[in-house]
Amino acid sequence: MFKLVVSALIALTMLLGPLGALAAEVKIGIVDTNAILTGSADGKRAQEAIKKKAEDLSKPLGTKRQDLGRQVEEFQKQAGVMKEDARKTKAQELEKKMADFDKQAQEADKQLAQFKESQLAPLSKKMDQALDQVSKEEKLDLVLDRSVTLNVTNKAMDYTDKVRAKFGK
Repeated sequence: MFKLVVSALIALTMLLGPLGALAAEVKIGIVDTNAILTGSADGKRAQEAIKKKAEDLSKPLGTKRQDLGRQVEEFQKQAGVMKEDARKTKAQELEKKMADFDKQAQEADKQLAQFKESQLAPLSKKMDQALDQVSKEEKLDLVLDRSVTLNVTNKAMDYTDKVRAKFGK
């Protein structure tokens, strides 16, 4: 068994040895795409538009939430003195209103997600083009986003400023 394991390790070393030499020639670039997007004029405009849309969608829901809360409080105060049938009817009515509210909230979330996608899709395409240009110009084999890297101390691998220039401020 031991001979089999040693033989397998030797075979793997012989196969993977040339791959190690190839890996040494791979040129990797790191880019902080989030910093580029949040710092660009287009990114700021998109974020402001998304924020405004979220506020516009949440205002009527906030008012409705407060109204429902008030109705539930009133029901809880009056439930002890209400007749059984009236209490059941009112409870069902409030449950229906809460279900309608949940449905409206889900629809608002869906609308916001669609709006966010419509705002960010052009930026994503523009970022892809900028990354592609820089990777071709710098002959990069691999470009990683800073958010997925652990800790990179080699500043020469950071191409954020070059991508930012291609993306536009």
